[in-house]
Amino acid sequence: MEHKGLRRHILAIAAVSMVATAVAGVADASPDAPADPAVSINLPAPTGPDPVGLTEVHLIDASRPDPWDPSHRRELMVQIWYPADDAGTAPTAPWMLPGTREELGLLLTQSGVAPGSWALAPSHSRGDAQARTGSGRFPILLNSPGLDDTTGLNTAQAEDLASHGYIVVAINHTHESFAVQFPDGRTERSAVPLDSPMNVLSDQLLPTRVADARFVLDQLTAAASHSDTSPALPQHLADDLDLTKVGMFGHSLGGTTTAQTMHDDSRIAAGVNLDGPILGSVATDGLDRPLLMFASDTSPWFGNPGWEPNWATNTGVKLPLRIAGTRHMSFTDAQVIVAQLVAAGLVSTDLSNQTVGPIDATRSVDLQRSYLLAYFDAVFGRSDMNPMETIKRLAQPEMLPH
Repeated sequence: MEHKGLRRHILAIAAVSMVATAVAGVADASPDAPADPAVSINLPAPTGPDPVGLTEVHLIDASRPDPWDPSHRRELMVQIWYPADDAGTAPTAPWMLPGTREELGLLLTQSGVAPGSWALAPSHSRGDAQARTGSGRFPILLNSPGLDDTTGLNTAQAEDLASHGYIVVAINHTHESFAVQFPDGRTERSAVPLDSPMNVLSDQLLPTRVADARFVLDQLTAAASHSDTSPALPQHLADDLDLTKVGMFGHSLGGTTTAQTMHDDSRIAAGVNLDGPILGSVATDGLDRPLLMFASDTSPWFGNPGWEPNWATNTGVKLPLRIAGTRHMSFTDAQVIVAQLVAAGLVSTDLSNQTVGPIDATRSVDLQRSYLLAYFDAVFGRSDMNPMETIKRLAQPEMLPH
């Protein structure tokens, strides 16, 4: 695919909000006639044995100015899902952060979905619950969302991994995410123009995202050592952090960020790229650690650097796969949300097929969860298989080789 076409595709599917895309062709729904009662959009329950806690952490990188606001230091809001000790008494956390829910509501209303006709159910996580103790430390998985997306759009994946003994640390990339709300009440919205040229993605956004991820990992290291400058975390969570087992995964530009962060930071032992292009120096240098790559059925990345069958400069295991019947946003909670909007008659089936593909939503989520868990279990020695054997043993009809 030529450079200009690739740029248009990135801007079309990675820079535009999932919801704006999903409801651009909604079925007829009058804003003056909201459904009663509201349709509850529900997350699938985590499959692991551990209850899940969720906390939000405000971080300030004193060493780095914000590239979109150089007069201020770089600030981030980070969500952390983790195995909880006894989460039953803690309040249920919302599915999405306040700024995201506000933007979601506005976009749905402007697209013709009646106000009050839908509502996000709570997540399955418990806010600031005490972290699980007495079971040793847990591997850490950094998560980077797609361009213009926030961390709440990958809750189904994060909760499931946490329920199986992982600590998922998701990064909202300020001034690029949909809307990031800070403790003082500020909401910082995306400052990235939708018509940004390709070089902005690779030369400005990608280095900033990589620096964000590495800073967050530094902060987790400080927390694990109980440094005086470490961020405040729920009880026992700092003691649960296993800095010897760090992975990363991300969707779209978050997948791009995952590969480049692995290239730049040897602390990250393995990664998963969920339908993102390979940009930056990793495209030519390759990796010496395992990278699992999931592409949608209509992904344009095949044939581009990093997605070709044989990555000549790569010495680590590279596993590029497609999931039949999926689309770009299938690798986010859009797979769950759109399916339930269709069932409620608020979004057309044709539009759903364009956005998340014809694959059954439950099947798609199950496949993603199974592969993510098995892959990271293999990488971190929690199973008796290596990553390549794991993928072969998990092979399903929907999984297509590159």
